Amino acid sequence: MSGLSSALNLGKSSLATHQKLIEVAGNNIANVNTPGYSRQVANLATVPALNMRGFLVGQGVTVSSVQREQDVFLTRQLRDKNAALGEQAAKTSHLTELERIFDIGDNSLSGRINEFFDAWQQLSANPGGSVERNAVLQQGALVADGFQTAQKDLQRLGSQIDDTLAAKLGDINLKLQQVADFNQRISTVEATGVSANSDRDQRDLLLQELSYTLGVQAYENSNGTVSVQLGNGLPLVEGNRAMSLEAGQDGDKMTFAVNLGSTTRPLDGNSLGGEFKGLLSLRDELIPQVQGQLDQLAHALVTEVNALHAAGTGQDGSTGVLFFRNLTNASGAAAGIGVAITDSRQLAAGQNAGEGDNRNALAMAALAESKVLGGTDTFTTFYGNLASRVGLAGAQNRLSQTGLEDTLVQLQNLRDSKVGVSLEEEMINLIQFQRGFEASAKLLTTVDEMMETVLSIKR
Repeated sequence: MSGLSSALNLGKSSLATHQKLIEVAGNNIANVNTPGYSRQVANLATVPALNMRGFLVGQGVTVSSVQREQDVFLTRQLRDKNAALGEQAAKTSHLTELERIFDIGDNSLSGRINEFFDAWQQLSANPGGSVERNAVLQQGALVADGFQTAQKDLQRLGSQIDDTLAAKLGDINLKLQQVADFNQRISTVEATGVSANSDRDQRDLLLQELSYTLGVQAYENSNGTVSVQLGNGLPLVEGNRAMSLEAGQDGDKMTFAVNLGSTTRPLDGNSLGGEFKGLLSLRDELIPQVQGQLDQLAHALVTEVNALHAAGTGQDGSTGVLFFRNLTNASGAAAGIGVAITDSRQLAAGQNAGEGDNRNALAMAALAESKVLGGTDTFTTFYGNLASRVGLAGAQNRLSQTGLEDTLVQLQNLRDSKVGVSLEEEMINLIQFQRGFEASAKLLTTVDEMMETVLSIKR
């Protein structure tokens, strides 16, 4: 009977093992569409054999562990490309808005500058005409309004970026705390010898999302926890402890820092990645550069027009009158530009007070084609170059984003082929495990019948 008892235990272990294999395959099938899920595999081990009358007899099979499929290289590649995509994707809508501000249509700033000098051309044909004089003042006011509107739009765009960044802080800090919580849970569970597969999948998904937003880097420790850091090495998660990001204010700009508990360290675009890096590069680099060029254009226009206008004579005999408000330097010129003349009779169309003198109006109209900016650009070509640089930045952004999206799709497909769930493969496994389960049940039935036979002999 001892031999039959051993055979009974062997069949029992085989039945339980194949039931577990079916459960693992079923779990894989159930999670085929779960984001971040990694296929789980049950590892089988033979139960140590026993010496029975000089023979080593096997005692069946058992599930030694259930592990998830993992590819460290692909996981790291996905995080890196996700961070790069986050950087480009975050800039897209704001670059589109920047392209709108610096368009090159008829209603653009460039078009208004052309219409301003066209008005001087029309005034040269009729220097004494009040309609022509009022048209020059109106076009001058439109030019000033165009500069001020562009400057306000740039300022508003910077504020929108700050608002976007501030809105992300709460979600980031929550995810950092969740990673720390998963660290605690995983280290506790795996200390007992059990693999915390589902928790690891969810933690990896959080790290991928944090890479997209912050460009974080993660390193796994021997106890199953991960250390999460910024690109400059500042820690965000250590074990079960999570740091937090904080927002501050420096003038009209929002600043960011990481709270390490005992101290706070400031952050800039160079220490961050992902969406934060992309948005901060726009706010702190591209927008100030564009603002500086806009101020340079406004200052050059005011300086050249005022110098020529002050040298002429108005209809009322006035001289030395400035057309635009005087600007002492280029910084803030776009915001400060404005028409200084309120009386159209002060417009200096001529070089003297003669009724038909149009020499100054002709010189002003010719100023439109003068290369007054660096000796290489007119007002409109300088603006065209500025608009072109903005458009090029937008085009490069869209191209980079498309390329990164395609790369991520390829990496994700490669990841799915290696560690994702294949329904065809799982169905094959399921049939195989089912046959094993049925064979184990048949073994138990056979042993049961043999035991009944032995018992009937004794009776």
